Amino acid sequence: MVYNSMPKVVLTSTRNEISSLGDINKAVTRAIDLLDFNLKRVEKVVIKPNLCYYWDFSTGETTDPRIVSTVIDYIRNQIGKDVDILIAEADASAMKTKYSFRVLGYDKLSQAKNVKLVNLSKGDIINIKVKVREREFVLPINNVLLESDLIINVPKLKTHNITGMTCTLKNMFGAISKPRKYSYHNMLSHAIVGINKIVRSHVSVVDGIIARGLHPKKLGVIIAGDDPLATDFKAAQIMGFNPRKIQHLKMANEEQIGRTNDIELIEDCITLANIKNAFPQYNFTMRKFLWKLQLKLLKTYAAFVGDVVPPILEQ
Repeated sequence: MVYNSMPKVVLTSTRNEISSLGDINKAVTRAIDLLDFNLKRVEKVVIKPNLCYYWDFSTGETTDPRIVSTVIDYIRNQIGKDVDILIAEADASAMKTKYSFRVLGYDKLSQAKNVKLVNLSKGDIINIKVKVREREFVLPINNVLLESDLIINVPKLKTHNITGMTCTLKNMFGAISKPRKYSYHNMLSHAIVGINKIVRSHVSVVDGIIARGLHPKKLGVIIAGDDPLATDFKAAQIMGFNPRKIQHLKMANEEQIGRTNDIELIEDCITLANIKNAFPQYNFTMRKFLWKLQLKLLKTYAAFVGDVVPPILEQ
């Protein structure tokens, strides 16, 4: 791959609050075109959406399959019809990928576009040692990711109760092959940075059609980037955060996962300030405190009645 001399992030919009497939096609195509990313000598492509649970994309929680559909068309138009394209996701603590593919429309998409669906928790999995700061640990990684020529990360523009935000880097945490990922929660930022040290996202196409902050909101926004950390820096600013205070972004910068200086921001028909003003922001510190309090009360209740807390609530 050939990378630009400086990281590039593109902001664009469907120009319509209720985005049609045609609107999304135009916005995604414009965004990737403006990146001017070199797609030569690519034979195997992996697309990683955010399918963290069985929530429909209309909730703002999971990646809109129409964006993935457009990305597939774009790749084939640029590279050729014979390129091998995979849509990949791993099982989560409270989600089976085979069901999320079916429930969220990806089975239909794979048939319509003739692409393969891959469960990253199955198949040829390699345990890889990685070091983040002074901590060494092992992450199970599917060889499909290691053998790909191009990884296109299609995350959501949304906040997160634990990390503050989830976007490009956090979406790759979902690619770790181990299903019960809540076991990493005592070292969540390390695990996020670790997987991104092992597997690089070459292109990010962030789904902000329906964004998720204090509540879901139709924004009609697409963000594209050729550097995962630079993309997350701009996404954090949009969501009202200081990116240098987001723990996993700070650690990713230290580990040189991407670049944060001299980011070339291309604002196509919309500005970062416009999106930031429209995004449903909230006070993360207060939200985190209240969420921990709710979890503590729920765990107390569960212990009292002999029930369990669903792992998804702690992700």
